[in-house]
Amino acid sequence: MKKFEIIIASLPHRERLVAEIYYDNMNWVQISQEEGELVLHFYPHPLQKCWEFSYDKALEILEDAKKKLIGDSLDSL
Repeated sequence: MKKFEIIIASLPHRERLVAEIYYDNMNWVQISQEEGELVLHFYPHPLQKCWEFSYDKALEILEDAKKKLIGDSLDSL
């Protein structure tokens, strides 16, 4: 079954935590916190021309990742 997974991570090249979103174990997008704002870093699909999700599902997953990232970032202060 294909599914989304959100992982909060500390990466060596980022000063703050990031949220990595995977779909079916493939990296779809990373949300980083840069200069006071959240920034999306989309990855190309490794096997197809592009990613394709319903608009509502994509927004739901991005919002869930944002909440986890901001909550974890506040907890680590």
